[in-house]
This record gives sequence, C-alpha cells and structure tokens, in this order.
Amino acid sequence: MPDKNRNFALSFNYLTYLMQKYLVILLSLAVLFVGGCSPAIKLTKNQQAKQAFDAGKLETSLQLYEEIIAAEEEAGTLAEANHYEEAGKTAEALGDMTKAESYYKLAIYYKTASADVYQKLAAYYRQQANISKESGMLEPLMSLYPESNQAKAEKARLYQIYIQTEQWEKAVTLWPPNAGAAQDGSLLNTYFTAQKKLGNDEKLDELSADLLALNPENKAALEWKAKALYNKGEERYQKELQDYENNKTNKQYKIMLAGLDVATAYFKQSLKIFEQLYGREADKSYALYIANIYARFGDEPNAKRYQKLSQ
Repeated sequence: MPDKNRNFALSFNYLTYLMQKYLVILLSLAVLFVGGCSPAIKLTKNQQAKQAFDAGKLETSLQLYEEIIAAEEEAGTLAEANHYEEAGKTAEALGDMTKAESYYKLAIYYKTASADVYQKLAAYYRQQANISKESGMLEPLMSLYPESNQAKAEKARLYQIYIQTEQWEKAVTLWPPNAGAAQDGSLLNTYFTAQKKLGNDEKLDELSADLLALNPENKAALEWKAKALYNKGEERYQKELQDYENNKTNKQYKIMLAGLDVATAYFKQSLKIFEQLYGREADKSYALYIANIYARFGDEPNAKRYQKLSQ
C-alpha cells in the first residue's frame, strides 16, 4: 500500500511537470502569434522595399512603397512615416522625376521631408531654369536645416538668386555665402552692390577698401572711393566758408584756411582717382567731378575744359 501511494504521487508530479511545460510552450506560441500581427507585416514590407532598392530591383521597390502608402492612407497614419520620400527616391532612381517630384512634395506637405528632399527638388527646378520654384525649396532648406551639409552646399546658390532677382536685403543676410567669400573678388563685388543699393555708406567704405586690396584696379571700388573723398572735401569746404561767414574774425579766418587745406587734400586724392578712371573710360560723370575739383582749386582753364567734356 505504501508503494502504491508513492507511485501515485510520482505519477501526479510528472503529470504536473508536463502540464507546466506545455503551458510555457503555449504561452510562447501566443506571444509569437501576437507579435506576428499586422504591424510586423507592414515593417516586413518596408524592409522588403528597402532590400529591393539596394538590390537594384527598383520597380519592385516602388510597388512595395506604393502599397505601404496606400495602406497608410487608408489607416490615416501618413504623418507617422516617411515613405513618401522613399517612394520619391525610388521613382527618381527609375528616371521618373515627375512621379518623384509628386512624392517629394507630399513628403514636404506631411512635414516628413529630410534636407535631401529640398535639395533634390531645388536641383530639379534649377534644371528647368525655374528660379522661383528653386528658391522656394532653398529657403525652407536654410530655415529648417541650417546646419545640414545640404544647406551649406546650397547657400551660395540662394545668395546668387537673391542678387540676380535684386532682393538686396535677403542677399545681405546670407553673407558670407561660403568660407572664402571675403577673398573672392566677384562675390565681394555683388555684396558691395547689395550694400550700395541699400544705402549702407559706412559699410561701403570698408568694402571698397577690401576690394581694392584684392584688385587695385577695381572700378566700382575706385568710383566709390573717389566720390567719398570728393564729398568729404566738399563738405569741409562748405563748412569752413559758412563758419567764417557767420563769424568774420581773424581767428576764424585762420581756422578757415586750415580747414580749406584739409578739404584740398581730399580733393587732390579724389582728383587723382577720377583722372585715372577717366583715362580708362571717358565717362561724362567723371569729367564733371574733375571740372568741379579744378573749380575749387581756382584752375579755370581745366575747369572749363572738363566742363565741356562732361556735356
């Protein structure tokens, strides 16, 4: 009897062990089944699309992405994914830029577009010579991804567009468009033009000096310097005469003479540059400045000569 009870206890324990083991297996299978529902299927299709793209099976890849997008549109989860950009990238690789553009624009609309999308569309519109659309891609690229390699690569191009379309204030805010801009005479000239259009005279004094340091024959910088010197001379000349007119004393007369010497020094520097410019190009405006300077010097023959040349 004791042996029978013992055997029964052993059988019961073994049965319990088997039941526990099968329960663990069933639970594991249940977890696998739950994990294998629709979300994993979508992820698997996404992986398949990427693998097909990497393998060069572009049509298959695009078809898979379009199936994913269709499912997302139906489920209303478009804003949670970035499959429009991937579909656009695949369409572009297939040479279908029209479809690629459509997908890239949808990626922008749903705010899932990377910096690449803006750069790709900008390049596409550049090929079409559509400056308006191109800048429409480059501007958000700069604002949304200012530190990206794409933004840095396109900054000079956007600056060029602003100069070309005479958007001077926007151009100035982008200066310098690249690391070597200050040593690039051509770029520095455009920046000089923008500042001149905006009437930033103090900045122009500095920029003209920079331009002449790069090229002593720079026409725009020489013109600015000559006119700036002339204006300084004329302002000082008028001031000294007016001050003496208001206070005709021996002391004020001496002050006037000293001030007129300063004005004369400005006029001489200006005259040298204007004569240099006139020698290169018989511009009537140069001749008029020269005539006025000779008039201030009391040199009537030269003043009359250049006055005629200015007409």
